[in-house]
Amino acid sequence: MDSKNNKQSKNFLFVYPLKLSECSSIEILSAVLKKAGHNTSLILHHQQEKYFESRLKKRIEEFKPDFVGFSVMTTDYAWALKTAKLVRKFTKAPIVLGGIQVTSCPEEVISQDCIDFIIVGEGEGAILELVENPKKQNIKNVWLKKNGKIIKNLLRPLIQDLDSIPLLDKQLFLREAPHFKELYVCMTGRGCPFSCTYCFNCFMRNLYSGEKWVRKRSVKNVIEELKIAKEKINPKTILFIDDCFTSHKEWLLEFLEIYQKEINLPFKVLTHPNFVNDEMLDALKKSKCVSIELGVQTPSERVRKDICKRNESNELVKKVVQKIKDHKMFVLTDHIFQLPSTTFEEYEKGLEFYIDIKPSKITQFWLQYYPNTEIVEIGKKYGEYTDQELKETVKGNIVWDENNQRKIKANPELAYIARFICWIPILPRGLSR
Repeated sequence: MDSKNNKQSKNFLFVYPLKLSECSSIEILSAVLKKAGHNTSLILHHQQEKYFESRLKKRIEEFKPDFVGFSVMTTDYAWALKTAKLVRKFTKAPIVLGGIQVTSCPEEVISQDCIDFIIVGEGEGAILELVENPKKQNIKNVWLKKNGKIIKNLLRPLIQDLDSIPLLDKQLFLREAPHFKELYVCMTGRGCPFSCTYCFNCFMRNLYSGEKWVRKRSVKNVIEELKIAKEKINPKTILFIDDCFTSHKEWLLEFLEIYQKEINLPFKVLTHPNFVNDEMLDALKKSKCVSIELGVQTPSERVRKDICKRNESNELVKKVVQKIKDHKMFVLTDHIFQLPSTTFEEYEKGLEFYIDIKPSKITQFWLQYYPNTEIVEIGKKYGEYTDQELKETVKGNIVWDENNQRKIKANPELAYIARFICWIPILPRGLSR
């Protein structure tokens, strides 16, 4: 852990809940700060941990942060507020929040007494300017409080040249959680070509209306990152977390050709059925792709089109799943329970669809209503979501794991279907039916 090395350098402590993988946003922000000569540290919080408060106190005493920061998803917001109040017990350093919850509900977040600054939208330029000019009041993307008033600054343009961003500071998380080295998480671009109603991408696209939302790093830049990862971390598998990894065909084919020669590690991707064909699958398989995750979300074409704003047909999904299986790759399909207006009959009919296509795994989610996404108004229209629930979500009064358990208990028939779906990939078709 570095200490301050001159009067200009600042210490920035990140706080994050322990999850299945690291937070790429924090790794990028840490890299930006370190490149400018500042020092960063990270403390992870296992939410069942008994000794976090004492560990946090010790880390703050030793590192002496000038800032403490959180990257916050909607599902983390209740935790972030509770933890920020705990941080305040041990330091007067300004507390900074960023992330999708902050960007979608900035007024709510900045109104919290324990929060000094928030960063709305992309944070690379804003965090560096804030750290180096904490008294400056007109930093774009930054909101702050001054003399009882909230100062709301405008957004800066999106970063179009993603190669200009420093490579991620992976060691930040690996020092705290060495097991993360087994699976290397990489993102080759930003944005998604789709605007699904339940996803934050639809909100962000509207926030940055008029700007190019889908952007891609150069092949050379991604390969450079992976070469460093292979040399210094030596992961077993690469996970590309782009929303739609195969959406740029020319980029994909160029990348895979070089990847096979210079990296040659097993990897997994996420994509959309509209962006899968035989040529891509041949190249993916040849380059050691072992798993493809498809966002299907619902077997009901009506719900998919009218509620989710996705137009792919079941026939297309069926063909794509079979093509992936023919190429001897693991294929996952995502399913979201409680999409508005879905009938029990549609759930039952959907089981037949899954039995028919028989993916390697069906990953299940229960719908989360993220603030300012289009699904919120759709849910209200069908009487399946209320203004009070939205208010509680915005304020961070919902603990998401507990909320999901309540949904499951309140819908025993859906819970039965959810349990059955888990078995579909491994049961013989005749037995499933």
